[in-house]
Amino acid sequence: MTQMKVVLSSQKLPLDASMDNVARAYHATETYVQALSYAKSLLKKLVGSSDLSSGSERSKEVDDVSVDTGSSSTGSQYLDELSDLLAQADMWLGRAELLQSLLGSGIIASLDDIADKESSSRLRDRLVSGERYSMAVYTCKKCKIDALPVWVAWGHALVRMEHYAQARVKFKQALQQYKGDATSIVTEIINTIEGGPPVDVSSVRSMYEHLAKSAATIFDDSLSADAYLNVLYMPSTFPRSERSRQSRDPIDNQFTSASSYLEDGPRSNLDSVRYAECIHYLQDYARPQMLAFMFRHGHYTEACSLFFPFSQPTTDGETSLSSIPSDPLTTDYGTIDDLCDLCLGYGAMAVLENTIRTITQSPTYHEAHMIQYMNTVLTRICNYCETHRHFNYLYNFLVLKDDHVASGLCCIQLFMNSMSQEEALRHLGHAKTHFEEALSVRDRTIEATKLVLRSARNKSAPGKMTRETVMKYSTRVSYQMDVVKALNSIDGPQWKTSLFGNPTDPETLRRRCMVVETLAEKHFDLAFRMLHEFDLPAVDIYAGVAASLAERKKGGQLTEFLKNIRGTIDDDEWDQVLGAAINVYANRHKERPDRLIDMLISNHRKVLACVVCGRLKSAFQIASRSGSVADVQYVAHQALHANALSVLDMCKQWLAQYM
Repeated sequence: MTQMKVVLSSQKLPLDASMDNVARAYHATETYVQALSYAKSLLKKLVGSSDLSSGSERSKEVDDVSVDTGSSSTGSQYLDELSDLLAQADMWLGRAELLQSLLGSGIIASLDDIADKESSSRLRDRLVSGERYSMAVYTCKKCKIDALPVWVAWGHALVRMEHYAQARVKFKQALQQYKGDATSIVTEIINTIEGGPPVDVSSVRSMYEHLAKSAATIFDDSLSADAYLNVLYMPSTFPRSERSRQSRDPIDNQFTSASSYLEDGPRSNLDSVRYAECIHYLQDYARPQMLAFMFRHGHYTEACSLFFPFSQPTTDGETSLSSIPSDPLTTDYGTIDDLCDLCLGYGAMAVLENTIRTITQSPTYHEAHMIQYMNTVLTRICNYCETHRHFNYLYNFLVLKDDHVASGLCCIQLFMNSMSQEEALRHLGHAKTHFEEALSVRDRTIEATKLVLRSARNKSAPGKMTRETVMKYSTRVSYQMDVVKALNSIDGPQWKTSLFGNPTDPETLRRRCMVVETLAEKHFDLAFRMLHEFDLPAVDIYAGVAASLAERKKGGQLTEFLKNIRGTIDDDEWDQVLGAAINVYANRHKERPDRLIDMLISNHRKVLACVVCGRLKSAFQIASRSGSVADVQYVAHQALHANALSVLDMCKQWLAQYM
């Protein structure tokens, strides 16, 4: 063994050793293997253990060897020493066999390269970098070190050569040995496959033949294979027509690919074979990464189908209930929220919608378990869309869920988000249709089996909202449509004219009052109906309308408005409305609206109006005729401040008589 350490050391066998030294070392290993095999056989016979493994394929049976084993009184110490010698012989035999295989394969290695695990690992990595994968695996086995890097590198090399079946075997070996999360290894495999196939040799040869023919028309010498690379950098070797065609094609192809991307979405750079290879590794070892991979390569329908395994019929044409996951919200591939995130990010929500529609419209869509599963999935998708405020998508899935009330409420929200009259009316029309359908469903007499089926499908808003509430929503949608048409606000946010909201919310009340005030000028009948529908303060709204018309000096419209409201309010409310208009004329325009003052019913209101307009004498006359001491005192007070002494004297004389 000492001689073996010297002859096969790194000093005798450096990495740059000559072939003669390598050959001599190889023959030396043959000698050492034979000697160690013979010694091991002798030691095994001495120990008397036939169960110990020889540890080498080159072990030979030793015949006609007579060994004196001594008497039976030999102690256990002697047997222990023999066992130690046998173990050392086995270890050195393994090293000699490994070096013999390495040197015989043309790989320069020494005993120092396999002295311990660290040096053996360096040798393994050197073999991998030299693409000597079989010897690297053999080295790992002999030196008892981790062979995972070898199997992984071997598999990647086979993938790059498109030997996918062989690569699967190597990666299977690697992943069986790997105890941690296989995601990182699978990700590297996917990256290698996505990196592209190797050079197509047949295409290269075809290009060479084409270039050779083209160059022959210019050069006297035929184009040799050695000059091939030089020709690639000589565009003048192409005929003019060929150059012009090739200069146009890339541009055309660029625009074609760009337009196809915009129309069809992202295109995968993987052909069907390489894509199937990626799916194989993801399906077997990294399912959580599979969903994102499918979306990245444009396989949206296939990705959505992962959550609906029963969308694919069995060989008998029927759906297998055993394929339905127990928990539809969480699968091996991710959650429904993950699916929605990817569909939204890649603009594939329509694909998810079509996938679900295909299932729900299938003739096999009648099993209770399947219906319950789809209802759970749709509920989760609707919750996702509502949470992230994607109301257009929410509406589509609510329609799929056959939830008319929730669909109508979603249409109301879409109306609130509308930016044009046309869009607003479209959403409101859909809302009214859904509410009417919900009422029709409640009133319709159907068979018991269909009733049970519908109750299994719809378990949300329709069952919780009373018929009266649905009717109220339907009525208010009709009002809202009339408002949108009447106001004719073609562009701009439509929520400003919304009648929907919490009735106890001050903002909702303010918005409703503003809408009714605007309508009352030209659409009084509609405004009047809305006053009673929403129980709004009529006097405040009418006063606001009167003040607004007075502000703009719309005397004719004000007169028409007053005619419309005359029979709808009592005398005191009538005076309040007139007072609002009179104050605007008097304070803002500095005018005396005598006609409006004469229309007042209460003498007290007339006195106040005359004072506001500066008609103190008329105010005194009205107050004195009505016999109101308080009104006369009020006029006297105002006359004192206005320095109207004549009016003040009349007030004092009248008060002296009645007080």
